[in-house]
Amino acid sequence: MGSQSMNALDFPRLRDEPSFDEMLGLLSALELKPSSWSTQSSATLEDTPGLSGYLTSILKNSFGWLDDSVDPDGEKKEMLWDLASKRISERCGRTAMGEISRTWDLPASTTHPALSIQIREPPLVGDALGFKTWGTAWAIAQKLDEFGQTHFQHLLGSRDTFTTASGEFIQHMQTRVLELGAGTGLLGLSAAALWRTNVVLTDLPLFQDNLSHNIHKNSFLLEERGANVTCDVLDWTDGENGLTKCWNKEFELVIASDPLYDESHPQMVATMIKRYLKNDVSSRAMVAVPLRDEKTKGFATDLREILDGYGFSILSEGTVVCRDDWSSNGEEVRSWFGIWGFAPA
Repeated sequence: MGSQSMNALDFPRLRDEPSFDEMLGLLSALELKPSSWSTQSSATLEDTPGLSGYLTSILKNSFGWLDDSVDPDGEKKEMLWDLASKRISERCGRTAMGEISRTWDLPASTTHPALSIQIREPPLVGDALGFKTWGTAWAIAQKLDEFGQTHFQHLLGSRDTFTTASGEFIQHMQTRVLELGAGTGLLGLSAAALWRTNVVLTDLPLFQDNLSHNIHKNSFLLEERGANVTCDVLDWTDGENGLTKCWNKEFELVIASDPLYDESHPQMVATMIKRYLKNDVSSRAMVAVPLRDEKTKGFATDLREILDGYGFSILSEGTVVCRDDWSSNGEEVRSWFGIWGFAPA
């Protein structure tokens, strides 16, 4: 039952006292599941004719016909009111949705089987933007397999061999990857699973519990892939005192997606790359920036200039198209990415 083809006139009339099962089935069918942008969603945020009024009428209805013989503890009524509230919030944009979970499917390739990354996103409160998975992270995650076979191939070839809990004999990469501003961890978790390597997800203290949750949620996949993922605090305003859980603070690869939201961020991100990228000609940094407007385009330009001044050379660049659910129309945005190495002496 798709909400696009429905009309509230077709819904059970509350005055006819529909059964709990009938109402539960309807409210379940009206769910708008969060998009993972893999395919065009079959449901939109546009309202089914009369739906808002119908859902509101459920919230105002006492469901008196669900008496003690049917609902002795009132749990069924509470469930209907709760589901109606959720169906309303789903149609009010991402900020109104509360906690959501998504599964991001990476298709099989010649180097890996199909992989599914599970991500929890807590409710968005205030400016806690790290609780949302941004479109650039997913767009770049889909490029990681290609990057691993081209730009980073020389880094992903050194391996240790071991046997997993299921008895699979695999090789474990020694390369260490640092993700800046990991947010929900989608990009770093994808990198670990695709490349079978070691990744440290970093962000502010506020986001550590959710990062730990998402690492645990994908623990079976990571183990099967021979990957290791941890999370740690890294405040860009105090980079020298970050990564307290890491005994080795040099990384062969530093990655970041959508990290620039303020005029000060290009300098901060460049400083973190300079601080934590291993000083070796083989080391690489990759940053992706969505070009939402002239301001973000300026941030990308600033980052390039600062890294150039720090002695880095851009080795490759390109663009990807991503979608987002920040606005109601889920419009496409073009994101630019750059890959840097240390400039030859």
